[in-house]
Amino acid sequence: GYKNANTFMTMKFDDTIEDTEFVFDSISLVLNYSTYYSGDTTTLQTFSVYQLQEEMELVDSYLYTTNNFKCDPTPLGSVSLKPQPNSHNEVSIKLPNKFGNRLAEMIKEKNDTITTQELFLEFFNGLVIKSQSNIKGAIVGFRTSDASTADETTTTTTSVVDAKPEIRLYYHKDPNPNDIHDLYYKFSFVTDGIYFNQISGDSSNSLIDGISATSNERVSKLTDNYTLVQSGIQIFSKLKIPYVDNLLKIGQNSALVGATLRLYPIKGTYSSTSVLPDTMYVYSADRRDKLIGQITLPGSTTDYSYAQLVVQKDVEETVYYEVDLSGFIEAELDEELETNLSLMIGYGSTAAKKTAEHVILGGANSGKYSPYLNVYYYHN
Repeated sequence: GYKNANTFMTMKFDDTIEDTEFVFDSISLVLNYSTYYSGDTTTLQTFSVYQLQEEMELVDSYLYTTNNFKCDPTPLGSVSLKPQPNSHNEVSIKLPNKFGNRLAEMIKEKNDTITTQELFLEFFNGLVIKSQSNIKGAIVGFRTSDASTADETTTTTTSVVDAKPEIRLYYHKDPNPNDIHDLYYKFSFVTDGIYFNQISGDSSNSLIDGISATSNERVSKLTDNYTLVQSGIQIFSKLKIPYVDNLLKIGQNSALVGATLRLYPIKGTYSSTSVLPDTMYVYSADRRDKLIGQITLPGSTTDYSYAQLVVQKDVEETVYYEVDLSGFIEAELDEELETNLSLMIGYGSTAAKKTAEHVILGGANSGKYSPYLNVYYYHN
């Protein structure tokens, strides 16, 4: 299987028109790496830019990684490269001169369509940056805000500016007595506008191939006793705790003191513990797998309980996630009727929209990687 990510964004004219007597040279979309990546950056990849053909609209105040909007089937421009996510190198994608000349004439006229954001959005609905599909490359992040960082490669302190996405319309003055170069007007990414990452996946030939035919869930005995947590396309590990009510049968005066769950990432499925998320979110879900909400700590409705990464370095390194389930178990015991609730382990909503990571955990009957529940109680 593979994952694929596309970015949808809107732009605005972000400059002051001072020169109207100029000659258009070229136009490019300029991107700066955010340092985020997932996958193999040594593979040559192609990124293409498309023009949206409709305005983006929120769906119930949200956009999801599965949303889509119509764009021109012919790209405005493309670039092939091996990503360098930890560099300060700009990625420049040349756009058509016909498109640039049209914008240049509008700038010379100081056209309201250029200078008024609402009118420009109607004229130019936005961009889609699409990555090459069906290639074992990397999902790469680009900055969405401006930032300055110290340049430590020289003895003097300088500033390297990593800018948000820009369309740069390069020009020279006419006449140009001082032979001034690298002049440009810029159209910038709208930070308070509508933008989102569209993330899709193909599970062909993977352990979850055909999962849609089984109500979008699969028991771990059919996935080599592994369970998967994945951001982007949002895959959860589901856990049911049977026979919780049996705790009430231990004694007449028995009471729950606490409960902790341990989940073990499968060694060899991650390059180092540094690539594992520090925390994962734990939700309760109904019998139809609809998320009810995050589980909370005992006695609270606002303090959430998270699966925290623990790395123990003794004779042999032990890596696991531990979550306090006391509040969840306590609530289950207080219910008079069987609730059939389950637990869903996943990434938080922010990480789910902006990353494409995964964790492979041990399922039932996976030996030392099997989930481990400790329940503490007392009785007379």
